[in-house]
Amino acid sequence: MLKAEQLKIFISLTELGTMTAVANTYQLSVMAVSKKIALLEKDIGQPLFSRTKRNFNLTQFGIGFKEQAQQVIAQLENLESWVEEKNGSISGTVKVLCQAPEMIHETIIPWLADFLKLYPYINVELDVKESVIDLNKDHYDVFWGVSDYLGDKFSNLKRRTLWTCDYGLFAAPSYLTGKPEIKTLDDLDNHTVIGYLHNQPSNIIIFQSETGEPTHKILNNRVNTVTGLVELACSGLGIINVAHDDLKVKRAIKSGTLTPILPQHWCKNISTYVYYHQVRGEQAKVRAFIDYFIAQKIHWV
Repeated sequence: MLKAEQLKIFISLTELGTMTAVANTYQLSVMAVSKKIALLEKDIGQPLFSRTKRNFNLTQFGIGFKEQAQQVIAQLENLESWVEEKNGSISGTVKVLCQAPEMIHETIIPWLADFLKLYPYINVELDVKESVIDLNKDHYDVFWGVSDYLGDKFSNLKRRTLWTCDYGLFAAPSYLTGKPEIKTLDDLDNHTVIGYLHNQPSNIIIFQSETGEPTHKILNNRVNTVTGLVELACSGLGIINVAHDDLKVKRAIKSGTLTPILPQHWCKNISTYVYYHQVRGEQAKVRAFIDYFIAQKIHWV
C-alpha cells in the first residue's frame, strides 16, 4: 500500500537530485531514504529511476508516476489545510528566506506582531541569503522578494507577484565627471557597471532599445556584489542597473548623490516574486503567511 511519506520522498529525490539532500530535508539517514525508494519500487512493481553513479534519471514510467504522485500529495495537503482552517488551528513554523535585510524590514517586520496575534499557533523564522538561492541546500517554505532567476532555475516552484517596477540606470556625479557623456545607448560601451552576482553574467544591464524592445549590454566591470549596489554607486565606482523605486535609490537621487541615466530606455515592468513549493501543496501556514503579507502591500514604503 502506498504511503504519503514514500511519495513525498520520491518527489523530493526527483527535484533535489541526491539522496543526501533528501535525507537532510527529512532528517533521515541516506540509507533510510534508499530503502524507502527501493520499497516504493517494489510495491508498484516498476523501476522509477535509471541510476548512474551521479544521477537519478526518471524512467518513462517514473515520469508518469511523478505527475500522479504530485496530484495526490497536493490533494492530501490541501485537504489537511482545509481541515486546519475549519478547526481554526493553523499551526507550524513558516521558514522564510529573503535576499536582502531591507526586504524584511520594509515588507514583513512592521506587520509581524499583528500576524502572530492573528495566527497564535504559527511560528515564523526569517533568514537572509544575499547569494544565489539553491533549493538543494536552502530548505525554506517561502522565498520572499526574489527575481525571476529562481523560477527559471527551479520550474517546479509556484510564485506570486509582490510588485512590478521599472529597472533604471544610475550613477554618481563623481563617476560621470570627466568621462564620456552618455547621450545614447551606444555611449554606455565606454562605461563601467557594478556587477550584480544574481545576474548571468553579473555585468549585464537590461534596458529598452530605440524601438521599445527589451535588450541588454555587457559592460566592463571591476566590482561584483550581491549587496551594497547603491552605496558602491554613490562612491563613484560605476553604473548600477536597479529598481527605480528602491528606497535607497530615491534617497540618493533626492540628495544628489545619484543621477538617472537614459530614463527613456529603462526596462519596464520587471517583477519581483514570492516563491513557494508546489509539491507540498499550499499548506495552510504558508498560504496564511503569503496572503497576509501580500495584503499589506498598500502600506509598503
